[in-house]
Order: sequence, then structure tokens, then C-alpha cells
Amino acid sequence: MRKLDRALVAMTGLALCAAAGAGCKGPMAKIEAVRDALVTDDATPIREATAGYPTCGDEPPAVVPVGKPGPRDAGCLSDIANALGSKQGFAPSPPDHAAATTAALVITRDGRGDWLSHPDTWLGDLKNGKGVGHDALRLAVARRMAEGAQAIGRKIDDQATASAAMKAVVAAVPGACPTYWLLGSGADPKTIPVDLTADHAACVQRDLARREGPGASYGSGHLRAVEGALALWRETERALRMGLPLAEPGPKAVLQKKLAVIEEATRKNETVKLEPVPDAVLTYMGEVHAEAGVVIMKARDAGPDAADSDAAAAAAAGDAGSASDAAAGDAGAR
Repeated sequence: MRKLDRALVAMTGLALCAAAGAGCKGPMAKIEAVRDALVTDDATPIREATAGYPTCGDEPPAVVPVGKPGPRDAGCLSDIANALGSKQGFAPSPPDHAAATTAALVITRDGRGDWLSHPDTWLGDLKNGKGVGHDALRLAVARRMAEGAQAIGRKIDDQATASAAMKAVVAAVPGACPTYWLLGSGADPKTIPVDLTADHAACVQRDLARREGPGASYGSGHLRAVEGALALWRETERALRMGLPLAEPGPKAVLQKKLAVIEEATRKNETVKLEPVPDAVLTYMGEVHAEAGVVIMKARDAGPDAADSDAAAAAAAGDAGSASDAAAGDAGAR
């Protein structure tokens, strides 16, 4: 039965290559190989398909202002994209096939969503991207989220459970806040730079203000940060669900299975509720960050439409990126 399953997966991969028009030996071959390996949902072919590519050094996390390139974009991420066949390095605005597959590879192989910047760019791609590289990203994110579901689908009420949940989120979500990596990896909060602490990080603030977040003024410490991480988790789950109709049949079948696991974990999640930070303190924090050129406060706090406030441009860009990918024919290798 196992051999039969693999044979069917291989036939699906060939069909997907044929549908792409260029075949598995064309300029998209490496991107297709990553996507096809993820469709198998088997650790061995996935490990083989993602091996041998450049990697990123574990440099200190950095604050990346909205709209600015991340510290790894022109370095290791471009090296990976070029190795996948890109002719222009890592191009995430909007993501082409190579950029999306680069993100998929970093998520799958390294479990470091924080090596990528600007989660709303990637949320937009999960919702709107169409084609080989974009399916690879959906599969990578869904696979990691399903693997981390146990850390999410339980009561989170102390530092240990909060750290485990943040580690699961940052492993799965491209552009996840580096604060989640630091706290999820057990860093002493006293050694974390002030602008990356749970109480001061701009990315934590933005996540708390998402659609299902408790608001930017919520709580403090690990239990504050984990609420931001969980808001990002829920928004990523929603983006995967919204992008499902755009996936090819092979990836779509795998995504449906993963989403069942992810959504069940989300339903089981329970957290301790904390008091919000006093308005005067929150206003002061916003002013200090604004003076440094990092905007963490918005006119609107969490609410039904808050999650799309930063993502609107990314979603529109995702549509444009998909269109340009299709027009180029081999967007990941252009």
C-alpha cells in the first residue's frame, strides 16, 4: 500500500509538471521539485528536495520597519532564490515563485519564519498566490502548523506553555515576530534588546491588534507576547483557508488534511486573560517608538477589520504578483 501511495504521488507530480507547461526539466524544475516533495507529505523526499541550498546564519534578530527590506533579503535569501533558478534574487514585493519557494524552504528546512520579514506580505500570498511556488509556500506553512498543533491546542497559562506556543508559531509563519523566536527559545527577557521585548516590540503590538487579537494594550511579558503570536496563527490559518481554492489538486488535497488538524488545535486553544496596559503607558510607548521611526500604534485597535489594515496592500500586490508570474511563464526563474 505504501508503494502504491508513492506511485500515485509520483504520477500526481508528473501531472503537475505537465500542467505547468515547462516540464520538470525547465527553469522551474527546482521549484517544482520542492512543491512535489511537499505534496508527498513524506519526510524523506522533503528532506532530499530541500537539501543542498544555501542557509542563513543565526544573526541577532532585528527590528524591520514596515516597507523596508529585511536584513537577510539581499544576502542568504537571495542566495537561496538564485539557487532555485531566480534571475533577480529574492523578490518578495510581491513574492514571485522563487521568493515564495525560498520562504517555503526556510520554513520547511529551518523552521525560522523570523528570518523573513513582513508577515502581511506572506499572508497576502497565501490568500492570493497562484502557481507552483505559491502552492509550495502553502504546503510548507500548513505542514509546520500541523506539526506545532499540539503546542497550540491546549491551555496556555504560564511561561512554559506560552514559550512552546510561540516557538510553534515562529517555526511555521513567514515573517513571524523575532520576539516569538527569542522567547520561544528560552532567552532571558532581561537580555533581550528593549525594542524586541514582549512589552515594547512593534511586531508584537501589530499582531495584538489583528482581527482576533486582544488589542495592542493587552497584558505584559510572555502571556502578552503569546496572544500576539496566537492572533498571527489564526490569521495564517484563515489565509490558508482562503487560498485553498487557488491551489492545484495535489496540493489542495494535502492542505485540506492539514487544515483539519490546524483548525482543531485552534478550537482547543485556551489562554489566561490579563488586564490591559494603562492608556498613558501605551501612549508613551507609541510616542517613543514613533520618534525612532517605528510606528507601533494605529488609529484603530483590534476589531473585525483590523487584520486587513496592513494586509490590504499585500493582498493587492499578491494579485499583481500572480498576474506577473503568469505573464512571465517562469516567474521564479526570471
